Amino acid sequence: MLRVTLILILCLCIAGCQSQVQHQTGPPLPLRLAYSTQHDCGLVHIALARGFMRDEGVSVETHPFGYGKAALQAVLEGKADVATVAQTPVVFATLQGQRLSLLASIFTSNKNHAILADRKSGVARPSDLKGRRVGFTAGTTTHMFLSSFLTANGLSIEDVVLVPLLPEQMQDALLAGRVDAVSTWVPNEKIIAGSLSGRGVIFEDPYIYTETFVIAGQTQYVASNQEAMRRLLRALVRAEKFAAAHPKEAQSIVAAASKLPPAVLSECWGESERKLGLDHALLIALEDETRWAGALRLVREVRMPNYLESVDPRPLLAVKPEAVGQQVLKSDLRP
Repeated sequence: MLRVTLILILCLCIAGCQSQVQHQTGPPLPLRLAYSTQHDCGLVHIALARGFMRDEGVSVETHPFGYGKAALQAVLEGKADVATVAQTPVVFATLQGQRLSLLASIFTSNKNHAILADRKSGVARPSDLKGRRVGFTAGTTTHMFLSSFLTANGLSIEDVVLVPLLPEQMQDALLAGRVDAVSTWVPNEKIIAGSLSGRGVIFEDPYIYTETFVIAGQTQYVASNQEAMRRLLRALVRAEKFAAAHPKEAQSIVAAASKLPPAVLSECWGESERKLGLDHALLIALEDETRWAGALRLVREVRMPNYLESVDPRPLLAVKPEAVGQQVLKSDLRP
């Protein structure tokens, strides 16, 4: 504990000194960034649009993807260095033996998921989902939310007919009647609902699931590129401050980057938090989803990982030490 306290004090002192000088030292560092084009990566969109990564000395090669699971896959295949991704794909990758390091959360929301049904299929209440065909994207937060929602309403995942779909396939599948409902994220749900001509039935529940988007990379890469990680997080901290100070301009940037109607983005903007952090809640979420994956036998063998070993707090400690929780400080603080 003494070592943890001393390291935290040292990082606070370093951060205080750095606030008075230019952060970048040396030539730009290359970074291949895989990120979701969804609004949950708003801080990345802002940092790119405002040139914060360039200013912090990051020569970024961007790899945009429709959702976080695909972005993480690019990292696992060696096509990118770090990715933005929600906690569910992180859990599955870890259980499959991948060694990942999580640098910081960049987005949290307990209102970013919903189940959307077509009223003409006879679905008007949650109980009507029993026996229905429900679209979802396997291994993503839509999978976890669907399971949690069904449980909260006296059903189980076995009570519905699961139809795996890519996010971009959900609207056509619902309109064509190939599924009766879809589990999706906001604001896709709002866009799909608008195409149903008033027939959409939306099921939401802010008390059963919180999505957390993180910055993650292969452990070996993160450990070997700490300065690049610090520069990346500094750029995102600047994006965080910009979004807080200029919310309208920030929303315009994110709406353009995610190809969302500004009114739709504005509607869900206040229902989420865009701040960098590493706290105990993330560790609990990873453990909870591991138990869920084991209970549904979604992986062959489940042994609870020590997720403290999947967190590298050092870059965030250097740029925003107050955002690192005490529980996370007990993780592997390598010299």
